[in-house]
Amino acid sequence: MENKKKIMPRLKLPHVFHPVAPLLLGLFIAQVLATIQVYLSNLNLYAMLAAVKAAGYLPVPNQQVAASLEKITTAFLGGLFFTFSIGAGISLASIALAWIWRRFFTKSKVILIFFLVAWAALLLAVNIQGWSIWPSLYFLLIPPILFAITLKRMPADPIESHRTQRWVHIVPIPLLALLWFTQLDGSLIVDIRDNLLWSNSWGKSFVSFYYRYTLYPAQAFKSLDQKTIRTCHLKDITNPGLLEKLEKILLGHDYLPVNADIGVDVTLGEKNAGLVFKSHGCQLFQLPIQRFLSDPATALHRLSRESDRHAVFRYLTFISLLIGFPVAIYFFLHALLYYLFVVFTNPATSALLASVMCFLIGFASLAFFQTSRSETVTVQNIASALEAPRWQVRVAGLKVAEKNRLDISRYRAYPVLLRSSIIPQRYWLAKALAVSRGPETYRVLLQLIDDANINVRCMALHALGRRKNRRAIDPILTLLKTSEHWYSQLYAYRALRSLGWKQRKSP
Repeated sequence: MENKKKIMPRLKLPHVFHPVAPLLLGLFIAQVLATIQVYLSNLNLYAMLAAVKAAGYLPVPNQQVAASLEKITTAFLGGLFFTFSIGAGISLASIALAWIWRRFFTKSKVILIFFLVAWAALLLAVNIQGWSIWPSLYFLLIPPILFAITLKRMPADPIESHRTQRWVHIVPIPLLALLWFTQLDGSLIVDIRDNLLWSNSWGKSFVSFYYRYTLYPAQAFKSLDQKTIRTCHLKDITNPGLLEKLEKILLGHDYLPVNADIGVDVTLGEKNAGLVFKSHGCQLFQLPIQRFLSDPATALHRLSRESDRHAVFRYLTFISLLIGFPVAIYFFLHALLYYLFVVFTNPATSALLASVMCFLIGFASLAFFQTSRSETVTVQNIASALEAPRWQVRVAGLKVAEKNRLDISRYRAYPVLLRSSIIPQRYWLAKALAVSRGPETYRVLLQLIDDANINVRCMALHALGRRKNRRAIDPILTLLKTSEHWYSQLYAYRALRSLGWKQRKSP
């Protein structure tokens, strides 16, 4: 009997392209760049704080936060902000353009030249105020690598599917964006935090992480006007009286004169009866001394504007945070569902099911958010709103009270509101107490600056600053010096400035 070998058929899967792979590569490149960028920024900040302290001024952030500036883990965690904002935006744009060029323009050289011109224009835009190495590296490295990788991974022919099915893959993202756009107003971001993120433990962890680590990357691309404190060096000022006047004016605008002239934000020098303003080692402009003394605010705003090398990069990062971050989340969810479904069915059906499921999840999130947003409350029914069963209605009442400068402590619901464990309610209560003037509400705010939630603490500090009660200076100063959270120190410093406190050189 002749032995016959049974040849088992080999399972052959079609070549599958999913954009999540090149997206992950783009985010990895962005994370490497962001970690280095934030780390170097942190080291510069550490040196600046040391110079401020040596000059006898109060450094912000304080020593507790400064100790974290030399840690690479701090830079890595802070760098995630750039990774999931500008990194995600550039990565998704690069993938999309490669897909469009391949599918719709069949690798047209004319279109490719157009893409290259647009790429060069972006590079020029982020360097329009002077060469900025880190913004440039994001645009120099990520687009060409992801463009090439996407083209290489894309199959010569797409997975066979009906034309209607192909539209199902494309439509959900712009459709969800359009639906969410209907919710766009001045309070959208805050309402997302209050109603979506603070409603679950994962969201609370995300908010906590965001407020703890985003100030590190923010410091890397802030303008001078956006910084809490700045350093300056007064060089070659021979007139003692002028030197004293300049120091007083600069301290009033949180420009702290330090001894070092390397690494400071701005250097002011005297030349031909004028002041020369330099930043980053370059001369920006010169003003007559009397003109600066008569209107220093205008001159310092000009200084901030002309020394700002990251204005375009900040704008693109903000746009990427609004668009790139949610689209990246959509891609990750789509990939998870796709690779789950492909185990049970063919790639075309799996991609279709994943797209439908992503849309339904996004729509369900929108529906939950829309129904949980604060309801409309008028001044006439604030009292009943503050006693409503739903916390969203009570928060709406607190918002109206704060907006109309009504003393919330005079309402019957006030004692109950004080005992609330709901974070959004405590947050808006602290903000509403800014317009109260009673000594009891002052003591409540002093208690709230020690609240377990960082946002509540910051809003209590903001309220103390608005009340203009200078008795709060000492407890706020104590918090500023002892707090381990940079974000609360930022609000503490702003509150102190609102109360008329100014930096003074310690003896």
